[in-house]
Amino acid sequence: MPSRLKNRNGQIPNGMTFLVPETNWRPPRYASFTTIVNGLIAHRRGRPDLVRAKGWSLDYDTVANEVDAFNALICVRHGWNDYVMGDEGVAPPPKSQALLQQEKSLIAAAAGKARKIWAGVKTSNEWIDSGAPPAPRETSEFRALTCSQCPKNGKGDFTSWFTRPASEVIGKQIERINGMKLTTSFDTVLNVCEVCLCPLKVKVHTPTQFIKNHTTPEVLAELRTVPNCWIPKELNA
Repeated sequence: MPSRLKNRNGQIPNGMTFLVPETNWRPPRYASFTTIVNGLIAHRRGRPDLVRAKGWSLDYDTVANEVDAFNALICVRHGWNDYVMGDEGVAPPPKSQALLQQEKSLIAAAAGKARKIWAGVKTSNEWIDSGAPPAPRETSEFRALTCSQCPKNGKGDFTSWFTRPASEVIGKQIERINGMKLTTSFDTVLNVCEVCLCPLKVKVHTPTQFIKNHTTPEVLAELRTVPNCWIPKELNA
């Protein structure tokens, strides 16, 4: 039987959330369940083209069930069983086309995120293991300044963005960067790029060629939409 949240008025670890892969819409961090539902409905009303194409619902109860299912699935996948309950003894309602589409989108989004994460890991590992020198200090400083002011400089520690294996690898990368005495004036405010999902404290020191080797056309196209992003500028130089 499908799981559902025990308490919609509470929170789950890292906060309840939602994702619309087609538009990359997410609610504010630690938003309440009601805020997420109302925000999602408002977002959908602003995209009538996708409402028609995807069969998205604008009904509060239906959308609330989608948000509930999304967060319950997160809990189940992380083993946070104290936050969910099953529907034992109760026949589950038939899934709407919107929910079926949402489940497909979630799977696609998860796969896409995993590809981004490990592309970033490979980029940094390839550079560090090669023994090649880092980007010039003035380049790293400029990159860090740009990222520190970027709206895509995500908030939260690594566990908010990555699985435990990826977090451990990235932590070791940062240890190696620290061992190389590589710093910038903006390290305290550099987090994770919401587009490429790279840890910025490492990426700002990575030579351009290594970034080019593992930046997909899809990620590059998205980065081009970010004002002042240094990555597409360097790759196009």
